[in-house]
Amino acid sequence: MIKLGYSLGESKPKLSLKERIGVLLSVEKYAVEVSYIVANRLNEQLDSDDVSKLRQFEFISIHAPARLTETPKTWLRYPSEEGNAIVDELLAIASKIHANVILFHPDLVDDFNWLNEKVGDMLAFENMDAQKMFGNTISDLQTVFAKAPNAKWVCDVNHIYTIDQSMNLSDEFHRHFQDRLAYYHLSGYGGRHDALHISQEDIILQGIKDISVPIINEGQALRDGKISLLKENDYILDRLR
Repeated sequence: MIKLGYSLGESKPKLSLKERIGVLLSVEKYAVEVSYIVANRLNEQLDSDDVSKLRQFEFISIHAPARLTETPKTWLRYPSEEGNAIVDELLAIASKIHANVILFHPDLVDDFNWLNEKVGDMLAFENMDAQKMFGNTISDLQTVFAKAPNAKWVCDVNHIYTIDQSMNLSDEFHRHFQDRLAYYHLSGYGGRHDALHISQEDIILQGIKDISVPIINEGQALRDGKISLLKENDYILDRLR
């Protein structure tokens, strides 16, 4: 069974959080990522109906904010006054929706020991893209996991593609971190995180080595609501099978 799910990132045209949850549940009920990539998304409060619906997914991840604001682009740091408050809020949300994982970008963390103790067994880090100064090499992640021994790994195959378009680097990452693998991030590159059925960069799928773990698509699959999501779902499942 292929455990495909989607991120609740913003859609174009924009759907409300409640609408996005409903669309995802109508297509794939296995996995979901509640994405707070920009901190102001935390303002989208989860009411009791949202919580009930999210609990229908078998696997739930939360993507911690990377930016405090989008315009101007202000990066978060962990720990910091803002970052500490956000971690507390994410832990409260995780408890409410029964999340399995809280995912962070390693290049934004200044104290991995602190985050490891704070988040515990839910903590995960993803490998970063070619533009990042830290977190995109095996050596970087070895440093991270030495300081955060509880942490899991999220394999972002789009990020690997930005470094190695042959996707051979994925084999190396798996050789070192397979035992920590929590789930995959999948998207086409296209304009950065495009829907795969639009970018059709099928080689990115070769980075997925283990279909026993969830695969969460964080591309713009909700671009046109349910119509584009169904196209994306069929496209990915057809190729993975």
